[in-house]
Amino acid sequence: MVLWRGRLFFRQYIKNKKRKYGVKFYELCESNGMILRIKIYCGKSETSAEMGHGADVVFELMEDYLDKGYMLFTDNFCNSVALAKALTTRKTYICGTLRSNRKGNSKDLVKKKQKKGEVAWCRNESVVLCKWRDKREVLTITNMHKVESVEVRNRNGKVTMKPNIIRD
Repeated sequence: MVLWRGRLFFRQYIKNKKRKYGVKFYELCESNGMILRIKIYCGKSETSAEMGHGADVVFELMEDYLDKGYMLFTDNFCNSVALAKALTTRKTYICGTLRSNRKGNSKDLVKKKQKKGEVAWCRNESVVLCKWRDKREVLTITNMHKVESVEVRNRNGKVTMKPNIIRD
């Protein structure tokens, strides 16, 4: 979101943000930070009933990159099980965090209580949902990983075990 306090009919108000007013952007970027495509949110529009607004944004930004085997990393705003399945059919890989209240999530996995360092996961066709707890629980979704624990070294040199989905 880009700060904007002036008059603009598509200015957004988000009460939880430090800068509450602004213009909302969706960006498709390369791993080095180079921006490939931008979409400015201009208010409500028709969305597909099955997948919602976040999935529509992903398909619009990825239009030229589908069916080519690209890997897409997204945040929890866009992700859903339906989106991951749809991208699998389009030969595009996706990985990212997932909101626990999304439609299609495994209820057993979401409700499961974990101790620090524990990993729980479930597979739904080609889509893997993984829940891991460090300081708090993190729910992830992917269609390009097999769940396995890997060693990760933090900036202090301490080695811990994390799922490869979290590392990536």
